[in-house]
Amino acid sequence: MQRSVTVAFILFTLICAGCSRHTPERHAAGHVPVILISIDTLRADHLPIYGYRSVATPNIDALAQDGIVFNEVWSHCPMTLPSHVTMLTGELPTTHGVRNNLGFRYEPSKHVSLPQRLQSAGYSTGAAVSSYVLRGETGLRDAFQWYEDAVDPAPGARFREYQRSGFTTTSLAKKWVDSVATRPFFLFLHLYEPHVPYDPPEPFRSRYAGNPYDGEIATADAIVGELIAHLKQRSLYDNAIIVLTSDHGEGLGDHGEAQHSILLYTEAIRVPLVIKLPHSESHGKRSSSPAALSDIVPTVASLVGLDAAKSDGIDLFAAAPRSRMIYTETIYPYVQLGWSDLRSIVSGSLQYIQSPRPELYDFTADPHERRDVMNGHRREAAALRGELDKFPPPTTGDVPIDPNDAARLAALGYIGSARQRPDPGSLPNPRDVIGRLEDIRIAYQLANERRYAEAAKKMNALLAENPRLLDLRVRLAEMDLDIGRVDDAIREYKTAIGAAGVFPSEIVASLADAYLQAGRLDEAQQAADAAMKGSPDRARRIEVSIALARKDLNRAQAIAKQLTDSAGDLLLRAQIRNAAGDAQGALQLLAQADARAKADGEKGTFGLESLRGDILARLGRNVEAVSAYQKEIALFPTDRIAYARLAVLYFVMGDRVAVDRTLERLVAANPTRPAYALAARTLEAVEDVSGARRWRARMPPQ
Repeated sequence: MQRSVTVAFILFTLICAGCSRHTPERHAAGHVPVILISIDTLRADHLPIYGYRSVATPNIDALAQDGIVFNEVWSHCPMTLPSHVTMLTGELPTTHGVRNNLGFRYEPSKHVSLPQRLQSAGYSTGAAVSSYVLRGETGLRDAFQWYEDAVDPAPGARFREYQRSGFTTTSLAKKWVDSVATRPFFLFLHLYEPHVPYDPPEPFRSRYAGNPYDGEIATADAIVGELIAHLKQRSLYDNAIIVLTSDHGEGLGDHGEAQHSILLYTEAIRVPLVIKLPHSESHGKRSSSPAALSDIVPTVASLVGLDAAKSDGIDLFAAAPRSRMIYTETIYPYVQLGWSDLRSIVSGSLQYIQSPRPELYDFTADPHERRDVMNGHRREAAALRGELDKFPPPTTGDVPIDPNDAARLAALGYIGSARQRPDPGSLPNPRDVIGRLEDIRIAYQLANERRYAEAAKKMNALLAENPRLLDLRVRLAEMDLDIGRVDDAIREYKTAIGAAGVFPSEIVASLADAYLQAGRLDEAQQAADAAMKGSPDRARRIEVSIALARKDLNRAQAIAKQLTDSAGDLLLRAQIRNAAGDAQGALQLLAQADARAKADGEKGTFGLESLRGDILARLGRNVEAVSAYQKEIALFPTDRIAYARLAVLYFVMGDRVAVDRTLERLVAANPTRPAYALAARTLEAVEDVSGARRWRARMPPQ
């Protein structure tokens, strides 16, 4: 807990520890709306309802006054995807099998979720999410009737940075609520504030200038307020069950971890939980009984009168023991960093963390978990270790990879290295090497600042020391692509795939994309086929582009039929229409894509205006084409192709000054060799050989 926790709050918590459990009224299935709000990366001890005083959250406070606050709540995994699958199924990661954001896919047919059960009871079920990590192709879409995940990644953005504003997500959720409000419904709303990057909008940016993480929490609170106000306006709030929680916390430098996923201390796995019952029954009460995210499903199921189902959690309003064994794990250190995985058991006031050097903490006496009490509590530690051993280990050195994944990797030539996984017991203890994250952060920062030579030097030094730094190797590949070293990027992706301890479908899809950029279409197809298991939507999009490159329009059209109606997918369909010579049909699809992007709250869709410019230029509508290219550049200043096509159009229009000005803007926005080479090729295309020679002479060194 933070030092700002008040004495009054502590005393109140102690008093409530002796309160009797209240059993709320059960409701007939299909009669009450159910809303689950997950605020990603929200530490419990950064909310006023848990004693924190450095941020104002009036809407969450008001919800807590209308509901029941649970004082001690634990996440089973400090990662977004595994934790949300637990929220929706009531199963531990060891049961539902999704144990990392990368390399795993949820299977609703095998692990039935709360929305599936509610749908069977007559509910409409919908979800709106704010992060690509929870994209529908993870399997989550199949658990809902409506799943809104249109997060349009910016070019060059890293996997975990694909996100959209919670205001946009909530606006879409409110529209869906309006469409089903006459029937019982279940809504899952996911907000990505306060996940990194901490960049709150005004007025919260100025108000919390010294602590942007808290500014993001205040932003999330405002978004929650928007949804609650809408529910009240629709006369839905009073009768609703509303659950507000988070998937995990955030390190904020405690124990050396700035963010999350690696360590299992309380700052990363202790989360808030508020449950507001119909008509605010039992409002203002608190429960000090230990709770976990796996309890949400059995609790809500019981409240709406559903029959009990298999779950790893408990009904929080039924009789329960005062002490529980609560399990948590993370395999992120193993998969992405080449370090040992971690597991923990919380029991009473103790947390036992299993690692190459086990630790034991009494978080009641030592809330910050600074004092390892293993030496004085060997018996308790041994008992907790015994409980931990009842759970299947997250990773081992001798468990073979899934046969289907093995076949996919074998097709790419990696099955040997994938089978030869190191024994986690022989790997570094994350607590001992967490300081290396600062070097990794600096390498990322250099890459983000496009100081590529310095970034590559630092990355290669880190990889020489630890070849299994998967995230770093992928970032190096992304950087290679940005500077035009496609073959180097392919090599880095292939190395990352071989080193991964799981089947990394996202990285395999990135490899397919790199092959496509290199014009190696057969290999791109092979990698896309392999990526279909875990990243089917992305794999299909790549396959459409492969078919277009092969001028196989029939295949492109057949694959495109399987895509969604997102702005990006509508853009792909427009490309197919354009390739087929249907300019007007392509323009109509671009208009639909633009409207969808605006409806989703996106500033635009990468490449959309460039394609519009191409079509308009071919139709002889040059002034409109210039406007389209300029709009693309304004939205996406690093879109090199838009500059080149605009320069060619200016040449056709006879404006040589504009040609040179546009090429200068190209290299100013993209100070890399590929940009200079593109400027040269553009002039070669219009037969300006001497101008092309001058651009090649200006190219920066490799």
